[in-house]
Amino acid sequence: MLIGGFAAAFAFGISSISMILIIVSVSGSDATTNDIGDIFVKANAVAEYADERLAAATNGVELPEPPVILADGTALKIALAGTLAFNAALFLIAGIGSGLSFTDLTRTLGLRRFYAGGAWRPVVACFLCYLGVGAYTLLMRELEIGFLVPNSTVPGGVLRDPQAIALTAGLAVISAPFVEELFFRGFMFGGLARWGFWPAALISSTVFTLVHFDPGSIIPFFVIGMVMAYLFKSKGSLWDSILFHMLFNGTSFLLLVTR
Repeated sequence: MLIGGFAAAFAFGISSISMILIIVSVSGSDATTNDIGDIFVKANAVAEYADERLAAATNGVELPEPPVILADGTALKIALAGTLAFNAALFLIAGIGSGLSFTDLTRTLGLRRFYAGGAWRPVVACFLCYLGVGAYTLLMRELEIGFLVPNSTVPGGVLRDPQAIALTAGLAVISAPFVEELFFRGFMFGGLARWGFWPAALISSTVFTLVHFDPGSIIPFFVIGMVMAYLFKSKGSLWDSILFHMLFNGTSFLLLVTR
């Protein structure tokens, strides 16, 4: 199982690089999947461009290119659809790498049993973690440590396109919880569990945190990774951490689309 986990992590990195190349080749070298910032950052970029254009016109030189402010809609949808496809592929890679049959794999990960009466555990854990992330965010802003303020890993540009919103919902609320929990808790944590809970949880949570590529989320996501490792370990069923992950991502998605 450990081999499957690291094979999946390696494939995740390769797939991320491949997705960047696909976006660039299909949408052009200037394609971007993120807006440059909030309304104030965008307004500042427009103001700077106006100054540069006025100066160029006054001096009779070539006018500057306008700034790229908004995410490229085509590139955004390609990235989201591609990520969904890669998740499906990585699911198969990890499963094959585990060396277990489908029956043995689902039994080992506790996917053949779901304790409906214990569903309150991931629900309560998600609620407490969300409160913790909110408190942490407020603290970092109060201390003016900008780079440690968590940012959404979902590009805000998806809100301008219904298709992108639908793809984001499928990715964040369904695909990512299943695939990431299979990788990081099922294979990676499960494979390292022979060393004890703490080494396995620390390593798997660290890798889980790093693949999200957001400095501000390092501390919150690490803690969340530890919580999900505990949920999996305590009952021996991956459904607990999957449910937690779905609830957490679902809450984040709802906040994104209703803000």
